[in-house]
Amino acid sequence: MAPSLVIGGLTVLERRLREAERGGAARALVACAGELPRRPLAIAVERVAEGSAPPPGVEVVRADELCGVRLDGPAAARAAEWRLLRGLPKSFQGPADALVNQHLSLRITRLLCRTPVTPNQITAAALVVGLVAALLLAAGGRAAVAAAGALVFLQNILDSCDGEIARLRYQFSALGQWLDNIADDAVDAALMAGLGAAAGGAWLWLGLGAAAARVFTQLALYVQVRRLGGQFNTFRWWFEAEVGSIDEVYDPRSPKTWLRSFARRDVYLLLWAALCLAGLPVVAAAYADVVSLGYLIVTVLHLAITARRPPVPRG
Repeated sequence: MAPSLVIGGLTVLERRLREAERGGAARALVACAGELPRRPLAIAVERVAEGSAPPPGVEVVRADELCGVRLDGPAAARAAEWRLLRGLPKSFQGPADALVNQHLSLRITRLLCRTPVTPNQITAAALVVGLVAALLLAAGGRAAVAAAGALVFLQNILDSCDGEIARLRYQFSALGQWLDNIADDAVDAALMAGLGAAAGGAWLWLGLGAAAARVFTQLALYVQVRRLGGQFNTFRWWFEAEVGSIDEVYDPRSPKTWLRSFARRDVYLLLWAALCLAGLPVVAAAYADVVSLGYLIVTVLHLAITARRPPVPRG
């Protein structure tokens, strides 16, 4: 029966109720069979007899249709699932995510959503993968550096999967958002130090400095985000003060968006991975140092410019 079909880790009925919840509905009348969500909802749910006529003025949502596909068989269910998956990437995703990562992450997410694994568990797995990559870089040697490059690429993919699973199964949480950011920053700092070690010589000290600078800039960011209420998507740098939404920050028509792409995590991780696989840890280390220095300069300027005025949330 269509309402009980599990697509993307949730039954169709639960997905419809979650969509209504996200849409701001206060009450839902369920006039079909199917198990109600086990996790609590913020809306009141009431069962009525199957086939009941809807009250006047209410929105009717079908539980045998998803993403515009009538669920009349296995082929239709697969088509609906892929439409659902293709709608997961964020509108403001980076170019590496859009061109490379999502083609792999969505397929991994499709498999993971059928398991009990949670977004936070995927975040933890990505953290371990990234730290192992940093240790391999520190060990040095052509084979270890190449293996580290492969793990950095995997970490980049998994970093998309945790958010995709959260959006697919409506498992959002403030804790998950913080864990994701802290894990990413810990991996970045470790990789910067590891790349310096792999490059050797003075690059080691530059890498350690880049890692320390990365920790400083992110701690400063965390303080700013906490002052804004704990939501990362409300933070704006001083030069983005006039921008209203996160989509405007990453407007693909803006030259600034493409320039800043080289400092976006999906891009620099992809390039670090490629350079390590190509046996060019010195180039990767230099790129990491530039990224860290850029963030340090922007952060110091931000702290200086905004010191005398409180941050204003923007969403």
